[in-house]
Amino acid sequence: MSEITNWLFTQGIVPIITDELKSFVHTEPLIVDEDQLYQKSDFIIALGGDGTILRTAPLAAKYATPIIGINLGTLGYLTDAEEKGGIEAVGKVLENRFNTEKRMMLGAEILDGDLKVLQGSLVALNDVCILRGSAPKVKTFNLNINGQFLDSYKADGIIIATPTGSTAYNISAGGPVLKPDIEIIAITPVCPHKMHSRPMVVSADDVVSIEIKDNYEHEAVLTLDGQDHIVLEKGQMVKVRKSPDYLTLIKTSDMGFYDILRAKLH
Repeated sequence: MSEITNWLFTQGIVPIITDELKSFVHTEPLIVDEDQLYQKSDFIIALGGDGTILRTAPLAAKYATPIIGINLGTLGYLTDAEEKGGIEAVGKVLENRFNTEKRMMLGAEILDGDLKVLQGSLVALNDVCILRGSAPKVKTFNLNINGQFLDSYKADGIIIATPTGSTAYNISAGGPVLKPDIEIIAITPVCPHKMHSRPMVVSADDVVSIEIKDNYEHEAVLTLDGQDHIVLEKGQMVKVRKSPDYLTLIKTSDMGFYDILRAKLH
């Protein structure tokens, strides 16, 4: 981190960081709170792996601030450059030699049995997952599309994924790989207890609802991009739809989606 911030200073640019990161740099950056960071920045440099981008995505999308990812992790589907090429990639952005990709996101809300909203404004770039909790038993989930009942699943959970998230948990559960520049939603059951239960793809304009339908008292868990964990109770419903916000990713390399897919999946 200090290497990039030092280099930015040599280019006459003062980086903006949050207070919690100041111990990692040896120059004098502008220190702001997290909300201001996304409002004031021309673009965000995310140092880490895909998890770093997933954590920054909601606020970056809220303020339409582009992100460039420098991969310090292992996989890095969403990052633009590896660590050794990080400064070169940022340099291209400063020289206006880059493209951008808009990535669809999902918005979710939790409703009670009377369809009253208990919690809203939940946003995910990769996926919204409703999973069984700590009890080693499958749970029953009712799937509704646009308010119409489709099927009931006895399973470990259900994944609702964007095209961006199709290569994350979704692909591990046997879901389809989706090209990230299209707007559709993948619905993939996790270890379903019926042979006919298969992943499906619906329009991004559809509203997907998952209702918890168990007779025994073991909670389910809602996760967003594998990070937030919210306990769900019997009778509650999770409603998922396309978010009005989009994440903007900066791309400086010539690698296309299929090049990245082939490289990352070996």
